[in-house]
Amino acid sequence: MQGLVTRFVPALAPTQLLEFSPPVRRALRIDISVMLLFTLFAGLTTPFTGLILRRELGASPFQLSVLASASASCLLLSLWLTRIVDSRRPLPYVVWPGFLARGLFLLVPFIATPWPFVGVLVAGTLLSTVSGPAQTALVERVYPREERGRALGTVRVVGALIAIGLALAAGQLLGYLGHRWVFAAAGLVGMAAALRQRRMPVPEATSRAQRPAPRLLEAWRVVREDHGYRRVLLGSFLFGSGIWLMMPANPILLADVMHVTTAQVGVLAAVAAGAALVGNLMWGRLVDQHSSLPALRVVYILGTLTPLIYCGASLVATTPWILLVGTVAESLMHTGLDLVWMLTMIELGGKDRTTQYAAIGATMAGVRGVLGPLVSALLLETVGLQAVYLVAAGLMAGGAWVVSRHVQNTPRYIAQPAQTSGGVGLVSAARNAS
Repeated sequence: MQGLVTRFVPALAPTQLLEFSPPVRRALRIDISVMLLFTLFAGLTTPFTGLILRRELGASPFQLSVLASASASCLLLSLWLTRIVDSRRPLPYVVWPGFLARGLFLLVPFIATPWPFVGVLVAGTLLSTVSGPAQTALVERVYPREERGRALGTVRVVGALIAIGLALAAGQLLGYLGHRWVFAAAGLVGMAAALRQRRMPVPEATSRAQRPAPRLLEAWRVVREDHGYRRVLLGSFLFGSGIWLMMPANPILLADVMHVTTAQVGVLAAVAAGAALVGNLMWGRLVDQHSSLPALRVVYILGTLTPLIYCGASLVATTPWILLVGTVAESLMHTGLDLVWMLTMIELGGKDRTTQYAAIGATMAGVRGVLGPLVSALLLETVGLQAVYLVAAGLMAGGAWVVSRHVQNTPRYIAQPAQTSGGVGLVSAARNAS
């Protein structure tokens, strides 16, 4: 068993540790321990929030849509919030917003109606909006480009290994103890993960600081001047709009159509974690070998299958286990977006514009995130669940086509002079929200 684990997680094998440079090895040891704690927090909460809102607290489709839209509206503040982030010292802006966001789950035992629970989730998203661009800047500082994909893939593989067993246990635990105290305990573990991250060894900043995040008019000039970034933003807008359309529909599919239990959601989450294990290995090596743009195209093409699978499941609706295929596709998609989108932002922005590009990308995510769930609620009320998934599939296919055309017209990554904003063939970045 140990040999199998160390084969998939190089940073845990003493003989494989030398594959990374000494500074990266030091960072990986901290990052892996943070991921272990964070996985405990996320595994006990994230897979179950939509089901609990719908089944336990009686949330309506409108409330589910408001949750998604309100969370996305926090991203509209990215350009403003990022101006207060010191990109030369990104670590505090990663640690303390994350600490507060996870601490909000200590309030869950006192919540018995949908709106306060929605408020906790939205407030957590707002705090994550502050830490998002800072996290991107931190990764750019800690991990060199030639080791970045494998290093981040290694960290996420550790999380996926833990999440497989945790998801099975979490579903049973929630069934016995209920969500209130489980969520509160998870919040404490998440806070510990944030405090542990303070020990991350961050290299000293160079004498030239990153430019501050642009205001709205300045952001438009940045996008207008970088044609490659503009095309990729268009592709991400289409693709991401499809994802936001699905967000209010998925809890309804689980609770109303498939009638799943928390234990069954735990099994689905375990399958998702297993797929994430494969995905983190795949995406990290794909980025290191071919650069981020071709990897992003693969993520988009694979992700387009997700709404089609869920649409088929809603039509058949015979057993919850038909959702397993969609769960695998969705997990690979989100794993790819989490890793590849951040790395492509870093590569496109270079040392001078990483924070800028992250803020612009997050703002665009906010725009589509506000509109998508509201449109989804309208479609759910008028034409039904299947229509939401079909429209989402069309949008995601359009985004994949835009990025594919850009890849065909873009050469593989070539290192550029220091004064440019990045190499040829690089694209944008930066996560979800969950």
